Formats: sequence, structure tokens, C-alpha cells
Amino acid sequence: MAFGKTPEEKAALEEARLLAASKQAEWDRVRQEEKDLKKWQQTPIGLATVAFENGNGFFEIELEINISSRQVSFGTADFDFNSKRKDFTGVLSEIESVGWRLEHVGYYFMITGESSRDKFMASGQSTAVSGKTMGVYLFRNASKSS
Repeated sequence: MAFGKTPEEKAALEEARLLAASKQAEWDRVRQEEKDLKKWQQTPIGLATVAFENGNGFFEIELEINISSRQVSFGTADFDFNSKRKDFTGVLSEIESVGWRLEHVGYYFMITGESSRDKFMASGQSTAVSGKTMGVYLFRNASKSS
């Protein structure tokens, strides 16, 4: 505490406290910037940028295009399934703006779940499959193309 201190000592203590607070704020800001950079580097654009800066000849990324979940009710598969589609045209354009050229695209369906039940008043079973449609994008470094 500043009890019994001279005005000069009180001022020096206050200045030291402000300096420490300022250094802590700067340290917090730098840590937040590093955290934000690491988070950005895990995005598709961040991954593409890092790969380009490293001089890689190719860059491949998988993006989740669609999620579908189907259920079986009363022994029949529910074909009016829930679907969540994503549009990555903007992301692909941004990747190309980094310096990549889209070379090849492929798609696959990854099963994430399955449900089945006996058919109601009939023999056999109904099965519904849930999953994700993935897009696999291969880019070539545009500056290394001939």
C-alpha cells in the first residue's frame, strides 16, 4: 500500500503499476493475435495460403458439401430426409486468388449412421443411411504451371 509514502514514492508506484498493466495488455494482445493466426491457418484459405507460401506444387482439401440424415419410421425409410447443403464456390475462388489453380474435383459419400427396423405388417427390414457428401479438390500452384 501507499500508506506513509511520500508523494514521489506514490507517483513512482502508480507509474510502475500502469507500466505493468500496459505490458500485460500488450502481452494479452500478442497472445490473442497468435491464437487468431493459428485459428485462421486451420481454415481452407489459411491452409492454402500456408501451402502456397511454403512453395508446394499441389494443395488438396476436402470440404463437407452436404449432410443428410434419414430415419426409419413404421418400418419404412423416411425419404423426406433432413439435408444441410453448403456452398463453397466463394472459398474455392479465394483459394485460387491465393495463387492456386483448380486441377481436379472428386466426390464421395461417407456413411455416418444407419438405422433399420422390421417392416410393419410385412417381412423384411427397412434401412435408412445417413452420411456426408465430401468434395475433394486438388489445386496446382499456378506460378509453377507451364
